[in-house]
Amino acid sequence: MQKFKTLFGSILILLSLGSVYAWSLFNSPLAEKFGLEVNSVAFTFGIMTLFIATGSLCSGFLKLRIGINPVIVLSSVCIGIGLLIAAFAPNLIVLFIAAGVLLGFGDGLGYMLVLTNCVKFFPRHKGLISALCIGAYGAGSLVFKSIDEYMLSNYGLQSALMCWGLVCASAAALGSLLVYDAMLQKDIAQSASASKREYELRHSIRTLPYWLLALMFLIDCMCGLYIIGAAANLGSSVASLNAADAAFCVSIAALANIAGRLIMGVLSDRLPRIRLITFDQTLSLIAMLMLLLLPQSMWLFYAAVSLVAFSFGGTLTIYPSIISDFFGIKNLAKNYGLLYLGFGVGSMVGYAVAIVFNSYTVTFALMAAGLIAAIVLSLLVRLPPELSQGHTKLKQEHLVP
Repeated sequence: MQKFKTLFGSILILLSLGSVYAWSLFNSPLAEKFGLEVNSVAFTFGIMTLFIATGSLCSGFLKLRIGINPVIVLSSVCIGIGLLIAAFAPNLIVLFIAAGVLLGFGDGLGYMLVLTNCVKFFPRHKGLISALCIGAYGAGSLVFKSIDEYMLSNYGLQSALMCWGLVCASAAALGSLLVYDAMLQKDIAQSASASKREYELRHSIRTLPYWLLALMFLIDCMCGLYIIGAAANLGSSVASLNAADAAFCVSIAALANIAGRLIMGVLSDRLPRIRLITFDQTLSLIAMLMLLLLPQSMWLFYAAVSLVAFSFGGTLTIYPSIISDFFGIKNLAKNYGLLYLGFGVGSMVGYAVAIVFNSYTVTFALMAAGLIAAIVLSLLVRLPPELSQGHTKLKQEHLVP
């Protein structure tokens, strides 16, 4: 019963935390408030993703010291305070600190801990549970897009940000009451202790597969987060969409992202996970080439964004299971937490490239080159020696009753 309560509570928390993906709706109103270019305000999302990754890295260590539930409550407090300060931010620096640093750090604290803890309750169905949890995280942007649009239209910028903070913080705090610590369950702890594949973080970072996976993840995040985070602004600039059609692109990206998380998560319990990552990277490469080489129309742009969002959602769903396949489930939060820094660094690199070169052509070309490199790296990754018999044996030992 505890594991299903934890699953429900985790989904509720992740729905609220995933709302950060709707941030692009606030770029234009904030740029107008400060009298700045949209790209300057959009950089907030880049800072936010860097601190989401930083919070994710810290979550496993904090959990060992104060417990899982206090960390989730701390996450909700950071989110609420961050959005409250952002609502009254007098300038861009305060916005960067409030929405970029505080909101991002709080989001990362809750995200990584809740996800990895829930996966531990269902070791035979890691792909499916990752799909449900990360799918909920993706669905948060769709749910809060509607809430934020309504609040922006009817009550203004400050009220929209305050409402967002209140709802998210309350939902996350409520969800924390339903979450149990998987490693306090005797059967899960005994299973992890008996496994021969349990790598401490200090051992994981000494292996080549860990760094190949980390570099691939960074490249995937660079491309996915830039396209999704700036979807509305790209629609206006690249495809000459009007404001309504550009805003609708956020909904399309959210739906494609959710579909990628669910579909690829289910498939990852049946097919070699690393080859699914290769497939996702190929989809993103096709999308970048579409944006780079083809004359843009509304539907072509929607298709390209959908491919990137689908593949990025699938990648985020599969990676926790890949890390647990390679390095075990006991230290998943730490092992995945360090690798997850690529989420923030990749996002910052993507936005920095766009700002420095001030050219969508150069940005898309560099991202396409990065994806080609990531595909090559994915073909070089090999399972650890104790799993060298292949994915079929892995399924027999770990994924089926």
